Amino acid sequence: MEFPKVSFIIPVKDEEQTIRQCLDSLLKIDYPQEEIEIILAEGKSKDNTRKIIDEYTKKYSNIQVFDDTYGNKSKARNICVQKSTGEFLMNYSGHAIAEKNLLKVLVSKFTSNEIVGVGCPNLTPDQDEIGKSIGKLLTGFMAGGKSNVFTQNTTFDKEKFVNHIPFVCYRKTIFDNVGHFDEKFQYGQDSEFNIRIIKAGYKILYTPETKVYLYKPTSLKKLFKKMILYGEARSKIIKKHPDQSNLFYTLPPIIFIIGPFALILLSVITMYYDPLYFLLFALICYSILCLISSFLASKKIKDILIGLIAYPIIHFGYSIGLLKGISS
Repeated sequence: MEFPKVSFIIPVKDEEQTIRQCLDSLLKIDYPQEEIEIILAEGKSKDNTRKIIDEYTKKYSNIQVFDDTYGNKSKARNICVQKSTGEFLMNYSGHAIAEKNLLKVLVSKFTSNEIVGVGCPNLTPDQDEIGKSIGKLLTGFMAGGKSNVFTQNTTFDKEKFVNHIPFVCYRKTIFDNVGHFDEKFQYGQDSEFNIRIIKAGYKILYTPETKVYLYKPTSLKKLFKKMILYGEARSKIIKKHPDQSNLFYTLPPIIFIIGPFALILLSVITMYYDPLYFLLFALICYSILCLISSFLASKKIKDILIGLIAYPIIHFGYSIGLLKGISS
């Protein structure tokens, strides 16, 4: 097997809790280390992230760090792309852990010129209980399930072409063909980049033969904040690519923002039932769906109960972000 050079492009900010595990896993990958380049763009972390990274750069010559003075993930990724020298670029994160066979598997899948990206599932590592529960719940249909949008923690049994995967190894040449990451995106820049790839007629392949472990939000509060950011990112994608708007992306705000007003209006028009009856019925139906989704994702009582809180947080946070982004 040939071992073409691969550059990991990693934007980092306030990653002191996970950056050591991340870098250690990359240094243990079953691939010639001289053919691995680890490039980080550090965005003014307020914790010890930069100090930890500097320890590694002094010890390992294939790890480089550059300043991201803007603290913007898209700019950070582009800095890494510009500094990279590998034939392939692995889009990565400072809170992810790689399987040892990651690069051997992904690089081996570039069997045709139309395949310009190969990715794999990202699962939840052994972290705190809330993070584990959130990771499981993200596989439920109330969080997208096994849609081709490819939500986190979703796995498929067989290889298939997909529209988006969070962790993708790209041919570097694709950046010359479709451009770099859009720096107007603080989040969702990889999703938008993949849209341009698909529109240009290229393909992104998913393979289950390897995986990445991604640390999930460690509290419901952090989950809520992240979902707001995801919603804002999706609104920007819809504005830039109107053809990417579909019911999957717009259903949460319809349910949470428009839904209650529609039910109240329905009760006024019918002048028969109190609005609370409609709202209570809708709440019961929604709760049942959350319970079913939680049960299918995990049979543990704890996870099922957390799902009753987590799914509304996911949907409501995303709805706020989407509407905020559309109105801005």
